[in-house]
Amino acid sequence: MSSVRRVITLASCAALFTGAVVGATAASAASPHAVPKPIGPHRVMYQGGIHPKQAVGVSPSVVKLPSFSTTVVDGSTFHYTLVGKNPFVVQAHPATKVSTVVIPLKFVFASGHLYDPTAANTCDGTSAVSRIANSPVFTATGWKFNGTSVGKAQYVDAFRRGEFFQFTNPAGINPGYHVRLAPTFQAVTTVNVGSAVSAEFAGSCPFEGAIEIGAFDSFIQNSMIPDLTTAGIINPKVLPLFVTNDVIWFQTTTANCCILGYHNATSTATTAQTYGVADYESGNFFGGPIKDIEPMTHEVAEWMDDPFVNNPTNPWGHIGQVSGCQNNLENGDPLTGTTINKTLGTFTYHVQELAFFSWFYHQTPSLGVGGKYSNNGTFTTPAPPCS
Repeated sequence: MSSVRRVITLASCAALFTGAVVGATAASAASPHAVPKPIGPHRVMYQGGIHPKQAVGVSPSVVKLPSFSTTVVDGSTFHYTLVGKNPFVVQAHPATKVSTVVIPLKFVFASGHLYDPTAANTCDGTSAVSRIANSPVFTATGWKFNGTSVGKAQYVDAFRRGEFFQFTNPAGINPGYHVRLAPTFQAVTTVNVGSAVSAEFAGSCPFEGAIEIGAFDSFIQNSMIPDLTTAGIINPKVLPLFVTNDVIWFQTTTANCCILGYHNATSTATTAQTYGVADYESGNFFGGPIKDIEPMTHEVAEWMDDPFVNNPTNPWGHIGQVSGCQNNLENGDPLTGTTINKTLGTFTYHVQELAFFSWFYHQTPSLGVGGKYSNNGTFTTPAPPCS
């Protein structure tokens, strides 16, 4: 994650996004033009260049999201908030359900190219939204992590059960522990994208769109979230999940690409709203396992373990997508691009392997399933120190 703060004016947002209204239909754009190859490598990043629109400490009085807050000692005492109920104490009803509103965004670029998650493209005869709806993000299925069954669950729910398996296993104090997503799907919202802060690359489906992330996130916070809130579609108890299809983000210039998703939070003195953004990759633009729901599993898992983007840890890094040091509980970043294949029906999805809570806070033994520090066994010891 970058520490650079970008300030995007509303005028810049207006130049980037025009005529975007919840439930709107498409407005046509200019004729197509040649699409360049991307500048720089296809680097995969998450969270780059965006910052919570909030104080570092969100007041507990404004948090409505089903969650709990407590502390952990790892040299220093760290205060953190996780989505769901506290697995460390006996819960009479340990399962949590979080309403999740999926908001597909259809982009009309200045070239005339459309990127529509509700329509099939040249790489896939089924739409991204349909794939997502039937994916392990929302469909419960059986999971075995580190050689041990963690039960039938949605993927990120299964991960949570796995990272605290000392308490969620059949003989633990909360064997019925779950954090489930209850999805509803909104009609597609059409967004016209200006050329000043966007780009297109030659891809396999057949193109890959890209948008400057600071302007995009300002649009989400200042337009989409207020409109959806006023319409009664979302509220602070709900996870809004904005979905794109083969549209990614860059920070400032296309040389600083590519961001496949992020999660964030905005708060005031009276309310705190979390949200997530994720691209569905239809083709093989990034090569290897970075495809379909890998970005979404990364972001939903990070939202669950760090909903307000402010859970601190000791520094860790030089691993996964992190070239320097980070000091937060972002469980996807250390294993970006390390995936698990899961076939549902006739389609094989790619979900990202994730680092356990115990990896970040140097707990020995690990609280996680199989005594490991990630859910597919890549991490067998806690995070090394970073400087």
